[in-house]
This record gives sequence, C-alpha cells and structure tokens, in this order.
Amino acid sequence: MRSINSLPVKLTALMMMVGLVKATGQPVTNTFYCFRELMHVQQVLKDTAHVSFDAEYVITFNDATIDTVLYQYKVSGNKVHVTASDSTEFIQNSLYNLLLQHNRHLAVLYKPVELFKYVLHANLTDPSFHESLVSGMAVADTGGYKKLSYNFKPASPYQQYDIIYDSTTYRMHAIQYSFNLNGSGAAPSGSKLPFHVTILFSNYQTGLFTDSVFSTSAYITWSKGNCTMAAPYAGYQLINSLNQ
Repeated sequence: MRSINSLPVKLTALMMMVGLVKATGQPVTNTFYCFRELMHVQQVLKDTAHVSFDAEYVITFNDATIDTVLYQYKVSGNKVHVTASDSTEFIQNSLYNLLLQHNRHLAVLYKPVELFKYVLHANLTDPSFHESLVSGMAVADTGGYKKLSYNFKPASPYQQYDIIYDSTTYRMHAIQYSFNLNGSGAAPSGSKLPFHVTILFSNYQTGLFTDSVFSTSAYITWSKGNCTMAAPYAGYQLINSLNQ
C-alpha cells in the first residue's frame, strides 16, 4: 500500500517548521555542541524502551517522479521491528537482523546494525564519515524545534542533510537530505539522480508491545547451526550473510 493523501498537509507543516527555524538568529556552528545535540537525539531514540512511531519517506527523483513509503517502527534499545508499505519487513534482535522482501519471497540474514544509522540512512556518528565528507555543522533553534544541519565537501554524495527535532523531548520530527553519486557534479541525462528525501516522523507511543516483536522464530528456524525458513515462508529464498 502506498498513500500520499495527507502528503501536502504534512509537507506544508514541515515547511512551516523549517521556516520557523530559518527565522532565528545566527545558528550555532560549534562542532562540540553540534555533536552533543546529535548524541542527545540518538540517546532518546535508543534509551526509551518499547517506543513505536511512524515514518513517511517521500523520495523526489531528478526526473520529477515521486515515491512514498510508510514505515512503522517498534524500537527498544538497538532492537527494532519495521514493517513497510512496500512489502518489506525488518527484524533485529541482539543476535542478528532479518530483512524480508515479501513481494519477492526473499529473506536476508545479517549481523546486527546500528539502529541510528538505519533510521538516518547515513552513518552520521562515524568519525570517518565526517573526515571524508563533512565540511561543517550547525544548529539553529526556535525554542520549539531545533535543526541540525550538515555542510558537505563537493565530492560527497550527500549535498544536504538536516534533522529537525523537538527542543524539549529531542524526538525527531523530520529529516531532509539530497543524494547524488556524482557529488556536486551534473547528473547524466535522463538519470533519476540526484534525489531528495523527506522523512516525516509521527505517532510516537510507548509501552504498546513487548520484546516478543523482535523474535524471528515465526520466520526462520535453526538446526545444528543451519538456518532455514519456517512455514509458511518455506518457499522464500534465504541468503545467510552472517559470516560476511
């Protein structure tokens, strides 16, 4: 299921938030302060037990096409269960993560990944990311919302990255970023790149589920170190990438 019925309203609300942030005075560019804000956003995401929220990803491509996918997250620590409107499902516990593409009857087993990186679609906490791609950071504050912005080097595939979050709760309300494999260079004729992503977060709730949602026993079984798909998913192709 893909839905954009409420997209204009949500994007209008986002533009109002961005406008409010831009209406403030000079943003803070102190690197230590910017990193501290990022770590606070990460801490709130990971330290709140059993929190659920929705995230609507709107991808606008260079050829003017738009793709919208709704994700429903259940998170506790670094454990996560995500269901998406494009028939994908992602389950991660302390042992591994399992990606299911139900429309392709495909399952892929991986080692656990950092939750914050997965939600952000960028490894913003990795020092090498900053050393090789980032030229500066800034935080603007309206009192109600803050916006953490990244400036990138010309060769970086990211041309913009902004996180808008609540000044009090530090919960994310939106992310905007632009991506181009050619960096700041021109895209080939007819290419879908660069593309722009807007992620709108909503419906934060806590305590509505237990750790049972992070179990993969309904999908895979283990016997003598071998992993196989459980019924009714026996027809899925399983790719085991744990040792890679």
